Amino acid sequence: MAEHYGWQWHLDWKSALVTALMLPVLVGLGFWQLARAEEKAQMVDAAESRRQSEPVPLSTLPSYDNYQPVTVTGQFDPERYWLLDNRIVNGLFGYEVVAVFTLSDGQNLLVHRGWIPGSRNREVMPEVAIPQGEMTVQGEIYVSPDKPFSLGDVAASDSGWPRRVQWLQVADAQGAVENLVPTMVMLSESSPAAFRTKPVSVNVSPQKHRGYALQWFAMSAALLVIFLLRNSNLAALIRRRKVN
Repeated sequence: MAEHYGWQWHLDWKSALVTALMLPVLVGLGFWQLARAEEKAQMVDAAESRRQSEPVPLSTLPSYDNYQPVTVTGQFDPERYWLLDNRIVNGLFGYEVVAVFTLSDGQNLLVHRGWIPGSRNREVMPEVAIPQGEMTVQGEIYVSPDKPFSLGDVAASDSGWPRRVQWLQVADAQGAVENLVPTMVMLSESSPAAFRTKPVSVNVSPQKHRGYALQWFAMSAALLVIFLLRNSNLAALIRRRKVN
């Protein structure tokens, strides 16, 4: 009796049920990640477009979008500023300075002036030059969406000024500064009163979501292969072809 070498199919209802339930989920997750990647790509394009635009007065904006170049006019508070601790630049210890800037209309604004070197002696606070008089400074709006600032990390520094903290949250700063605009401006390098600054990178990654999508689609393909192997003689046909 001749052996049958053709394709044979024997449906296993258990594996068919699992495949029917899981495959749409895996494929759907893959397409969802692709949609997220497209959304993030549009966010990157919008951020870069804003960054390339001309600076506008902060008071004219209907909303405070990250990376929007702005100008603000007012004067720095001579006493109130924060030192963001443990900021390393090129292997050197230092601080980032976030100052209170009183606008011409009386509101207060957090202005990130950049990085300054610190002393090896942790008990010695750095001297921070405070510009005097009214001036116009330029920078871009930025509030981190991923790593929130927070006050009160160094309890001994909470009662007076300046305050040394690990992170600074705009929402929490409203408890320390009256009439505070709910955003922060990062000074540009060429702006008056700026220390050592650098542009904030657009912290959005479409590639990450594309990688996740690839993983979900690979799992979908693996599930299909397992289903075929379990419900047919495909594995035997492959082995026989290798022998022949």
